[in-house]
Amino acid sequence: MKNVPALCICASFNRTQIISDIIGTDIFPDHFLCSKDAATEFAEVKASGRPVVLVVLGPLGYSGIKLLTDDYDKPQSERRVKWIHSCSAGLDWYRFGELQKEIQGIPITTGKGGYNALLAQHVVYSILYFARQTAHQQRNRAAKKWDPFELEETRGLQVGILGYGEIGRETAKMLQPMYMDVTGVKRNQSAETEDEYGAKLVSGDEERDRVIRESDIVVNILPATPETEGMFDLERFKTMKRSAIYINIGRGATQVDNELAEAISTGVIAGASLDVFQQEPLPLASPLWDIDDDKILLTSHNACLTEKSFRDTIGLFTKYAKEYMTTGKLNAYLADAKLGY
Repeated sequence: MKNVPALCICASFNRTQIISDIIGTDIFPDHFLCSKDAATEFAEVKASGRPVVLVVLGPLGYSGIKLLTDDYDKPQSERRVKWIHSCSAGLDWYRFGELQKEIQGIPITTGKGGYNALLAQHVVYSILYFARQTAHQQRNRAAKKWDPFELEETRGLQVGILGYGEIGRETAKMLQPMYMDVTGVKRNQSAETEDEYGAKLVSGDEERDRVIRESDIVVNILPATPETEGMFDLERFKTMKRSAIYINIGRGATQVDNELAEAISTGVIAGASLDVFQQEPLPLASPLWDIDDDKILLTSHNACLTEKSFRDTIGLFTKYAKEYMTTGKLNAYLADAKLGY
């Protein structure tokens, strides 16, 4: 079995054994699991000289990658890790910017596509949370108060989506029947000016800034890159409508949490729905915890966390792995570590 790749799984959030169980042993008979300390838990497989396929999830993944890719001075054909798969779509947990030598030449795949529908649903939920004034309704119920107050209209809302990829398109697909006007801001210019879901397509910094200024709902699905880090700071929020709602289902590194809290608290923007944060778990001292429920919807980076979605995402890896073990090739989207997705 020396030439058959060992499957190494290094995952945070108590997911290591679950991932192993879902994958099973049909493709990779030997599993090596890391849930605490990579140096200890991967010592045997590292010393064995066997080829490795490495599956990672969460911050712990960084230590597993760093440990097993330390043979970067060898020819590519002799290197230990043959393939890295991230169960998440984003790569910022793994700090690849610090590991450029180590990961050079190693194909990286992700869970891209596995969470699209759930994240799009969360955007819809967030918009309706504020439009239906959910916090107000719940207070009235708790007080046994009958109060038929007026709600907010969603038809005709201008929705700007930054980072208009697969998740953005799925979001536009769900918003179209709700009669909202969607503009998608793409990294690269598109030949089309509108997609099949009626979303207007734009690119470039000037268009991005215009969309942020003019939108009633600003949806942040940006990856974490040096260019996007801290993009949404107080000055950026000041360019938005005072009535605007900011939604972030992308990466917490793209916003400045304390300045966002100030923007909401002082009425610079009307509110925010946040599933991601600069630091996770969100520190107890964060002022975001203290904002009134009328102005914030705060979730614990679990907008796409369901048993089915997780199994479906691991199923993507299993599909790729079967073909890889048969043909030696990866018929999958290859991520760019420098871009972060």
